[in-house]
Amino acid sequence: MEEEVINPIEKKESQLGIQDYLSIGYVFLLILGVLHQTIYYKFLGVNIFEYSSILDVLISPVSVIAGDLKLLIGIIICVVLAIGYAKLLPKYYTWLSKKKKYQSGKKKVKLDKALITFKTGSKQLLTFMIALYIIGAFIGFAVGRGGKIKKRIENGDIKITHQITFNEGESQNITMLGKNSLNVIYVKEGQKEVLVSPIEGNIKTIKKIAD
Repeated sequence: MEEEVINPIEKKESQLGIQDYLSIGYVFLLILGVLHQTIYYKFLGVNIFEYSSILDVLISPVSVIAGDLKLLIGIIICVVLAIGYAKLLPKYYTWLSKKKKYQSGKKKVKLDKALITFKTGSKQLLTFMIALYIIGAFIGFAVGRGGKIKKRIENGDIKITHQITFNEGESQNITMLGKNSLNVIYVKEGQKEVLVSPIEGNIKTIKKIAD
């Protein structure tokens, strides 16, 4: 009687439950959220983690995605493209293997190895492609957004978005660049310096100015 040989990778995957996948997914998004904020605020000359609490770091993925609708749409598009690419690639190699010039020699060996890899590691390929596209979306949006805002600040071409009122009664029109549970990051109207002001014991109200 032959003993069934279990692939260690398949065995390892089978031992992972929904909770494990959710935990891995959260850690992955947490790293991307931290990376996104680091890059974005670096363009503005701010080390955001000097002004953040542990809670701000832990919810950074939600904060980043919820704070930018374009990023959310970009992530959805990237996931769809990654799935499409991962599904299309094996079909492309199958089609390629039917060509006469790929039916013998080294080219055939390479194609056969590729097809076996796609067949046995389809889940890994799909996961890898989705992860790669999402990483690209987070980093790309951070660089694009940070660079764009930095240039606008330098050119004095920024739009006033909020009015903050301090506890002493002073009010200022600002362009809000970011906010967390502890601080507001902004530029005052008519200025180019990026400022960070604590909220607790300092700011009374933050009012969004209508478009």
